[in-house]
Amino acid sequence: MVRILWPVLIVVAAILAVVASAAGEETRAELAYLAELRAQAAELSQDGDTLREVVSRLQRIDRLELVTAVDGITDDIRAGLDFVEQVPPTPDLLPVRALYRASLHSWEKGISGYASAVYAAADDPENITVIDIMADALAELRAGDSVYVDLQTEYEAFEGGSEPVSALPPVQMLPVDGPIVSLSAAYIDSARSPNNGLALRPGLSLSQVIAEPEWQVNPDEEAVVPATEIIDFSAVITNTGNVVSTPETVVLTLVGGPEQLRLQSEVGPLDPGSQVTVSFDQVPVEPGGLYQVSVALVVTGDDIDPEDNEIRVQFEVNDR
Repeated sequence: MVRILWPVLIVVAAILAVVASAAGEETRAELAYLAELRAQAAELSQDGDTLREVVSRLQRIDRLELVTAVDGITDDIRAGLDFVEQVPPTPDLLPVRALYRASLHSWEKGISGYASAVYAAADDPENITVIDIMADALAELRAGDSVYVDLQTEYEAFEGGSEPVSALPPVQMLPVDGPIVSLSAAYIDSARSPNNGLALRPGLSLSQVIAEPEWQVNPDEEAVVPATEIIDFSAVITNTGNVVSTPETVVLTLVGGPEQLRLQSEVGPLDPGSQVTVSFDQVPVEPGGLYQVSVALVVTGDDIDPEDNEIRVQFEVNDR
């Protein structure tokens, strides 16, 4: 009888070992899934802090800073959405996945709507629909926060093995708790503050006029060019706005010689904060002559500061 049982016991033991191994693999996969979710939640928690900090300075913030913050939050949310597209390692994790996905979708709509409302309010002060857009966005953020609380409960109740599961960090995307209508009006008013840089502001600035040979300043604070018969002029143009500039023309006028000279060059589109140096054809001068050069931007569209579109310099060419 004993001889017959030994093979049976060996087979049973092998089966139990396989089952235990499979169970161990499932547990490890579950814990890895939860660990990734927890890591993403930590990033989202910081995103909520970032949004609150940015919103607190909405009255004086620049558009680029808000765009950067919103893009960073959106990237983290989309990383989460990519994650929940994957099937979890076990069916027991499906409720966790469903709640996380619901939170992410609400936050994505909320962040997108918030940014759209702020930009539209800043760009069009007469737009009254932006308050409704903002209200819908805040409602989405609040809904995402509420579902996330349910996710925390489901997550902490999950029993995937004997190993304890660390708690999820808190995430709150709604910047401030309060009545949605009141918050919406307050955020729209802040977006329209004249002290911030949120509105689209096209603007080119003539930063500098350069001469070659390079002019110097004499003791009488007058510009003087070394003796020469040819001068190469160039101009440095800066986009001081927060949108890409449109192509424009820059005109150089030189007076003081036998006849007035007028040259022009083209300025292509410039990204916000970028510069370009444009050159002109060489201009003839006479040693000992007194001249005035004027370089002016011919801006056909909107401009935040027309006063910085022209530079005039009176100079003398040395006769030796």
